[in-house]
Amino acid sequence: MGIATAAVASFIALACEDDPHRRTSPEQALEASGGACEAAPGKLPEATCDNSEKVCTGSGGCTIDEARCGSASTCLPIGDNKSKDVLDFRIRRLNIAAPAALAADFIQNTVVTLNIDMNEKSCGEVGKGLFSWLLRVDKSSNTLITGGAPPPTDAFGKGYCFANFELGANKVEPLHTKIEFSGNTFRSLEKAPLKIPIFLSPEVASVILLPLTDVIIENVTISDDGNCIGGFNPTALDPACFDDHSLCSKWNTSGSLGGYITLEEADSVLIRDIGNKSLCSFLAAETALKCPRDANGKIVFQGDFCSVDKQPGGCGDSVWLAATFAASAAKIFDGQGTAGCSGESTRTDAGADAGDTKDAGSDAGDGG
Repeated sequence: MGIATAAVASFIALACEDDPHRRTSPEQALEASGGACEAAPGKLPEATCDNSEKVCTGSGGCTIDEARCGSASTCLPIGDNKSKDVLDFRIRRLNIAAPAALAADFIQNTVVTLNIDMNEKSCGEVGKGLFSWLLRVDKSSNTLITGGAPPPTDAFGKGYCFANFELGANKVEPLHTKIEFSGNTFRSLEKAPLKIPIFLSPEVASVILLPLTDVIIENVTISDDGNCIGGFNPTALDPACFDDHSLCSKWNTSGSLGGYITLEEADSVLIRDIGNKSLCSFLAAETALKCPRDANGKIVFQGDFCSVDKQPGGCGDSVWLAATFAASAAKIFDGQGTAGCSGESTRTDAGADAGDTKDAGSDAGDGG
């Protein structure tokens, strides 16, 4: 194991210390998922791909409260889109296919899945529920609104609201795009930037941003009743309601998305869970907290995508991110008067974000 790899492994070991249910060693965490869900730069994975071994031998014992959580035989919808033209969803599983560093088990299991999964054992989920990505599909106008959401105070009753706030130089708001349907399957028709907020605690100030550019969403199939994108697989759960996605997928995906992240923006995203190492440095497997630069101040690491000609390779100033997802119906309200959804300025305690040149831990906005 090289020096850079060993350093990343040590960060991963520290980040995993508080997770008693981890199944992945630091060395395994450095290996990408690979398999059927890989995506070349500029491409999307198959919407229904599945990298698991498909060994689904759940022994029962994890009881789902369907009155509270929705049908376990479909997708655990906690909202109801039946007979509606406007369909509201929350992503329940986001399987990263690229880049390899983010598709690795540590990021997928401990950062993405653990934070998307709800903290609701009665729904077969024992996560934190801090990372929410919403979709509002309007079938009458063929439009899509999508973006992040702050951690909810009442996911089952009031529901979620689209994140809408200012963080330093960044405006966090949902993406609006035209879509095209073929039967029950749609794709976006326009590419647009989207800053996805990832919260590290229930406080809005804990946010870090994932800055995506030219986001595309394709091959999204909605169930006939309008409540599901993909489905839930209860046979993936053990008696304690935990799942091992390498053996069996708890969620069957039915949509894919992608976009690129510039290395400059990635170098301004600091990941608190790995000692405030920048996203760029993590992607490059560097020992330094930030990506090394040459004498002209240019980042040395070469990404797999170019933001100038919007093509793979080339100038290498960006990395391509692609993923598949499953989602279920959820309640979405307008967010007025709700912290993180009302357009206010906010401060951050999670480190500097893309576009913010202040030091980690400093104020990133003018408001409270």
